[in-house]
Amino acid sequence: MASPALSQASTAFESDAPQVQDPPKGAGGARLQRAKEAATAQDILLFLIALRILNALSIRTFFQPDEYFQSLEPAWQIAFGADSGAWITWEWKTQLRSAIHPALFAAVYCLCVGFGKLYQLSPMAHGELLLAAPKVTQAIIAALGDYYTWKLGERVYGRGSNEAWVALFLTVISPWQWFCSTRTLSNCLETTLTIIALHQWPWHWSLDAVGDEKVDEYGLRQDLDTDLAEELAKCVPEMDKIMKRTRSIAYRLCRCLLLAATACVLRPTNVLIWICLSCFTLWKSSASGRLLKLPWINGNLWVNVTAIAHGPATRRERLVLIFEAAICGSLVLAISAIADRLFYQQWVFPPVRFLYFNLARSLSVHYGRNDWHYYLSQGFPLLLTTFLPFAIIGLYQSLFPQDSPPSQPLLTTTIKRQLATTSFLIPFALSFISHKEVRFIYPLLPPLHVLSAAPFTAYFLPLLSPTPRQRKATSRHLALILILSLNLLLAIFTTQLHQTAPLTVLTYLRSRDSGSRATTVAFLTPCHSTPWRSHLLHSSTLKAWALSCEPPLHLPPSQHSTYLDEADQFYQSPSHWLSLHLGRPPKNRSEQEARLVALEAATGVAWNGDAYSVDEKGRKREKKKAWTGYLVFFEQLEGEMKLVLKGTGYGACWRGWNGWVHDDWRRRGEMVVWCLDDGEKTRWKQEVGRRQEITGWWGRLMTGSG
Repeated sequence: MASPALSQASTAFESDAPQVQDPPKGAGGARLQRAKEAATAQDILLFLIALRILNALSIRTFFQPDEYFQSLEPAWQIAFGADSGAWITWEWKTQLRSAIHPALFAAVYCLCVGFGKLYQLSPMAHGELLLAAPKVTQAIIAALGDYYTWKLGERVYGRGSNEAWVALFLTVISPWQWFCSTRTLSNCLETTLTIIALHQWPWHWSLDAVGDEKVDEYGLRQDLDTDLAEELAKCVPEMDKIMKRTRSIAYRLCRCLLLAATACVLRPTNVLIWICLSCFTLWKSSASGRLLKLPWINGNLWVNVTAIAHGPATRRERLVLIFEAAICGSLVLAISAIADRLFYQQWVFPPVRFLYFNLARSLSVHYGRNDWHYYLSQGFPLLLTTFLPFAIIGLYQSLFPQDSPPSQPLLTTTIKRQLATTSFLIPFALSFISHKEVRFIYPLLPPLHVLSAAPFTAYFLPLLSPTPRQRKATSRHLALILILSLNLLLAIFTTQLHQTAPLTVLTYLRSRDSGSRATTVAFLTPCHSTPWRSHLLHSSTLKAWALSCEPPLHLPPSQHSTYLDEADQFYQSPSHWLSLHLGRPPKNRSEQEARLVALEAATGVAWNGDAYSVDEKGRKREKKKAWTGYLVFFEQLEGEMKLVLKGTGYGACWRGWNGWVHDDWRRRGEMVVWCLDDGEKTRWKQEVGRRQEITGWWGRLMTGSG
């Protein structure tokens, strides 16, 4: 393949971006060239890893329950056993999820345990390590996603092109990436696997074959990276075998398909991306027309005929693609099946069950129903934020190129058109599912950054031009400053201010756990409002229960609309629910603990959040929750809780900021903790008094009256 030149945006303003050059002659020159390229890429990767680790460790906000309950909770159970107190949700009990993702974090937990024992860490230090290690792991995964966004930009626009660097710039300063990429969601891992696979994809097979193209030993057409690698290998004989193996199109395709298959196992809807790209490679459409005479109206009719044929990939390339897809897919499925067999203790196939429960039975609707235009009106704007205008322009230019003759290489135009088409088809297909979330189209964000890079470069590159007239582009300076400022504000708001209480309340509860006396907690909040055992940590002394929200697995679809889960029932009438399920509140901590001892004696098992009532023959009956030493709820419920707990031993012990607004009325206001511990209540009264003194002093200072 010919080397792709820089696009027009890179050269229109006398850019000094390096072009792809022939390797220097001689072994010494080749080593120097390779060392420069490797150093640049290595420096960028190390910078991105450091940046994302800082990103991950600085996040103080709560986003999605799946960040914990679809990854860290099952991982905690894998690492520490079924009695470790992990909350295993209905999705895992019905085998809807692959165990590959939590297995990754289970391995991280096991390494933390080994590290703690090796260096004899204190319980507090070991707890902090267990909290930080999954974040650092996901930060490295996110950094790889950023890195390969840049590498895909180089494949599209050329090495050293301004657009490739801008694609890296966009992903680094993206508010959504700062907010979401380092969270332990399966969508985040899916996104990284997808962008790496896209970089490895044989895009040049989407072009019609010509006679002078180079082929490898398998008869497969080579692309630019392969050509350059072979030229370098010729100058360094000892590297020849390694280069041929690692840069071979067949091996790159194998890596691509292994990553793609893993992403599909994690999130079955990811297969839609690879169906689109495979269709571009395996088939092509051709249009022709014919003028038909219509004698009964004495006129003619022009008929357009579109035909689908094999191509543009060669026959050998099509066979290799299909064969390797079958082999790589089977290998990943086999590994997934073994992991699922070890986790579920039976042979299951989660992708099929996932599609059955979410599509055939529509159980995902229990967690929300969205408008058909959700991805257009909310999904893309949330993902792209300030880059949305550039993405729209990039999509339009990719689908309807206006250059005649084209200023970009045919391969660049082809890749952009396929990425743009896929970015439209995936949301269109997912729009038929009633339950929609922005993270479902998250894997499209890196390709959209790549497509946005060209119009972003064309608009802002004059600011770097040495021409005095172009340096005075005041409006563009202001636009760039506005974009950077808005991105910074959005990143701060979403990671430092909005929904911080679900994490800080667990920090408070961990600090109350003395280890010598059991700390019991009840979360009277919408289900999954906080992380669970992955942040509570101490399963032996810190025990808790929370309201559940399992979907109507046992009901026919006709009854789904009237179904109320446990959290719904509670919020219909909190006082009635508490009276029915918990009985009379205790007057002090001693009475509450005595009740738990009696409950444990009646059931014969240690209380770990909830227990069973028993009949006179000792048989287990319904689950019966108990009053705990600490009650956690949101501020909007505080008025009713005061009435329920009036005259009891409960009182305010802690309050945490949770943001200014929330779309769920049940989660509005601060997060509040009431407890039975007299010392805690006294400490909190003193803290409130101190805060009021500071507020009063500050008010007097501002008004000048003090």
